[in-house]
Amino acid sequence: MEDKQCPKCNNSQIEKGMIGSGNAVVQMFSYHNPRSLSSPISSYYCSNCGYVLGLYVENPKNSKE
Repeated sequence: MEDKQCPKCNNSQIEKGMIGSGNAVVQMFSYHNPRSLSSPISSYYCSNCGYVLGLYVENPKNSKE
């Protein structure tokens, strides 16, 4: 994570989290091959104001065609 500071509130405590829906973690699949391996989507967010700085696919090689 390159940004060490929140662009909204200037807080320096940036945390990593997982995005979930109900009881499951949101997964990324290949658009052209939805039966391929998946990978969880994580995010970096400000622990002060909750601003989401970015979304990332944990294992991008899993969602290739």
